[in-house]
Amino acid sequence: MKSPENRDKVEKQVIEYLAKRKFKEASLTVAAYEAEQTCPRGIEIDWKHYNPIHDIEMLNNIFKSKQPKILSRLGNEKIEALRIAAAMMALWGENKAKKWLPTNFETDLPFDNDTVVRMINFQAVHRATLERYRKEELEYVEILPASDSCEACRTLVGKRYKLNEAPELPNEHCTHKMGCRCCFLPIV
Repeated sequence: MKSPENRDKVEKQVIEYLAKRKFKEASLTVAAYEAEQTCPRGIEIDWKHYNPIHDIEMLNNIFKSKQPKILSRLGNEKIEALRIAAAMMALWGENKAKKWLPTNFETDLPFDNDTVVRMINFQAVHRATLERYRKEELEYVEILPASDSCEACRTLVGKRYKLNEAPELPNEHCTHKMGCRCCFLPIV
C-alpha cells in the first residue's frame, strides 16, 4: 500500500487537473492510484483498465452547470473551491470535503461546508438524471423529498413537471440543516 504522503501528492495533482478542467486526466490519475493499492476501493472495479467516461460526465456537470440558486450568494472564488471539493469527493468516493477546501473556508450560509459541497454534487446528479430521462423520451417527473424534508421541499410533492419545466434541485428555498435531499422520479 502506498504511503499517505503519496496519496497527498496524487490528490494535489488531481486538484491541478480539475482547476485546468482536464477531467480525463484527473479521473485516470485517481484510477492509477487505486490500481496500485493492495486493497483498492470499489467492488469489481478494474482500476487498471478504468474507463473515465462517467467521471468526465459528472465533472462536466459539476463545473459547467450554473451555480445552484441555493448558493447564489457565493462569489466565483468560493464556488470554484466548492466545485473542486465536490469533484474530489466524487472521484475519491468520499463524503467529507473539508480536506479539499481552503483552510478556514466559510460560506456564511446556514449549512456546514460538507452540506454545501454535497449540494453541488446533487445538482450535477440531478442534471444527469434529467438528461437521461430526456434520452429515454420520458416527458414528466415528480419530486421525492427526504422523509424529514423542510416545508419548502414538501411543497414540491404531488406535482407533475414537464422535464424542461422541472424546478432546480437542490431546491433554492430549502431550510433543512442537511440541505435539499430531494430527487426526481420519472412518471411513466
